[in-house]
Amino acid sequence: MLPKIRIHTLRIGASANVNVLAIAIATPLAFLTTAAQADVTISSGATMNMTCSGGVCSPTAKDAVLNVEKLEDMLASGSVEVTTGNLAKELTVTASLTWATSNTLTLDAFRSISIDNHVAIKGAGTLDLITNDGGTGGRLAFGNGGRVTFANLAAALTINGTSYTLLNNLATLASDVAADPIGDFALTRNYNASADGTYAASPIPTAFTGTFEGLGNSISNLTISDVSAVEVGLFAEVDKGGNLRDIGLVKANVAGLSVGPCDVGALAAVNYGVLDNDFVTGILVGGYGNYAGALVGINYLGGNIFNSHASNTVTSGYRSYTGGLVGKDYGAIASSYATGTANDGYSSDTGALVGYNRGTIDQSFATGAGNSGYSSHTGGLVGYNSSAITNAYATGAVTAVGASSNGGLVGYNDGTIAYAYSTGAATGDGSKGSYVGGLIGFDTSSLGSLSDTYWDTTTSGIGKNHGAGNIPNDPGIKGKTTAKLQLRLPRGFSKKVWGEDSNINGGLPYLLANPPPS
Repeated sequence: MLPKIRIHTLRIGASANVNVLAIAIATPLAFLTTAAQADVTISSGATMNMTCSGGVCSPTAKDAVLNVEKLEDMLASGSVEVTTGNLAKELTVTASLTWATSNTLTLDAFRSISIDNHVAIKGAGTLDLITNDGGTGGRLAFGNGGRVTFANLAAALTINGTSYTLLNNLATLASDVAADPIGDFALTRNYNASADGTYAASPIPTAFTGTFEGLGNSISNLTISDVSAVEVGLFAEVDKGGNLRDIGLVKANVAGLSVGPCDVGALAAVNYGVLDNDFVTGILVGGYGNYAGALVGINYLGGNIFNSHASNTVTSGYRSYTGGLVGKDYGAIASSYATGTANDGYSSDTGALVGYNRGTIDQSFATGAGNSGYSSHTGGLVGYNSSAITNAYATGAVTAVGASSNGGLVGYNDGTIAYAYSTGAATGDGSKGSYVGGLIGFDTSSLGSLSDTYWDTTTSGIGKNHGAGNIPNDPGIKGKTTAKLQLRLPRGFSKKVWGEDSNINGGLPYLLANPPPS
């Protein structure tokens, strides 16, 4: 076993099997988003409204700046605490920060800490991160390019009091999880898995109930090709209480090729726990009768996926559930998105975000295409929806052949959808039993299940009256031209959740807490 580090982290464990999204579905998920504009900023700018005495730096006004070079000079000679004190609320690191001594840096925030640049501990020093010190709803967040690295495994990290084991490769992670499945582990650097070769099974087959903290680092070139297992991914199963946080898989190539039921997800084949601020890029391939998702194969009840995204191409065989993020969802997905293409065979459920949804999806979107074969349900967001979708949109094209249901947002719906829109073209081949709609291919939901939902009549190629393929003028769905969607937020869209800007998302409505990648 390697030396321990302590990490204070926002943790939703086994006691959080309640569907968080079901509670928060009608309100903005502020507690799931990154920190707001910081009140205390560690940057390359001049120190302002900040006083340092006795190794403690605290603000003298609500908005304060601590110069990063001054902080590094202080760390060269002693330990330093940077706090928001009683005046400020949030703390953000926007400049690259490095020190090589054995001294400790403590970042103490009333609410959130956001790390938006590289923090490098090159010696045996300690990084101590504390969130929600007096406040609530805060979190540790890693912005674009933000990460923490340790050059020395004898160093230490603390985040809200939990001790983590430092590691820097997959072999160590696998052996440590096997020895201690409820343990807490952190990745200290980016890791290139190409030297590992092709894994014939999941690198981490042990059901995991601890926490793996990626610290904003990534694992690149992970390759798995498994022809027999029923669970294929970096983690075979994240069990109740398990957490995978702040980790990215870059250029992953994951294939689960068994014939018959198989769960395939690049990060986790099966999830009962919490995945937060994770992402995947690459290629994922499933066999026949699979649950295949770029991030997760199947997300069970109690499983929560927050602030995560994927840009994989996902392909499965017939009778499969295929999604650009998740194959089949029973849990909660929030503030997440997918940009890759989802491809499936006949008699399948295919969605650019989720193949089959029996959970809840909120403040999420998809921009990739969905393609299926004969007798399938294909949607720009979800293939088959039998539960709740709110505050969501899709922009990708949808195609399927034969007796299929194709919709710009959902292929087949018998659940609820509110505050959502789609812009992509949905097409079929005109076969008997083929249903194509601007928003929904085939709708069997009860009256009142659709509220404030729209499709773009300009870009979809589907005119008015055909929001659903099987019901002319389906109540709750309205067609709008691109110009009208860009003019103002559609009726029912909350300004606390949605925004419009000519420079964002082509001027179309976007989610404030989950803006599209630039």
